[in-house]
Amino acid sequence: MSSLKCAQCGLVNFATAASCKRCGQPLPQNTGVASSTPQGIVLQDGYVLPPPPTVGVPGSGVWRDKSKLVMSKGAELPDRCVKCNAPSQEPKLKKKLSWHHPAIYLLIFVALLIYFIVAMIVRKTATVELGLCDEHRSKHRRNILTTWALILLGVGGFVLAVIVEDTTFLLVGILLIFAGIIYGVVTIRIVWPAMIDDKFAWVKGVNKDYLDELPQWPGIV
Repeated sequence: MSSLKCAQCGLVNFATAASCKRCGQPLPQNTGVASSTPQGIVLQDGYVLPPPPTVGVPGSGVWRDKSKLVMSKGAELPDRCVKCNAPSQEPKLKKKLSWHHPAIYLLIFVALLIYFIVAMIVRKTATVELGLCDEHRSKHRRNILTTWALILLGVGGFVLAVIVEDTTFLLVGILLIFAGIIYGVVTIRIVWPAMIDDKFAWVKGVNKDYLDELPQWPGIV
């Protein structure tokens, strides 16, 4: 949505407004003067928050909200590691985040299948491209390999149990598979969603120094 900035008081109004909502100054849309204000974010009170002057470059459309990172969907994150704030290496790691309201988890106690169906329908998603330094990129790869190694060893335990007809190996295999799943859930994820709506994503797991370099979230929805 386009917008017009009042030359007298500086308030940003809708482009269709005939006069400024703050000071009443006539706006120039009826005189054929084009608005130079880029597309912004519509606030709850009807005004438009203009985007920062760095729209289209890393870091624009990205804020901090206490311990969470807030980003417009599609915004490009700064070229820094989200885990330690060191310079990141290209290419960035693309992750698709998915979130639904925590109350949906109550459906697990009703039926697991119902939960999965409802969660797939109501979930909100956001794709983020995360910067990682060499150290954390290597650590992420190691965690993935360790997870798969534990799971494959567990499957091997099943096969060995059939060959030697010893249930001990079956139990070991089950434990290894569960260990691999738990290890993967804990270590592989880099960041995770605190909330996602139609416009923004709130993300946890980001380094504090990284967040401190971002502007404060203005609290608009």
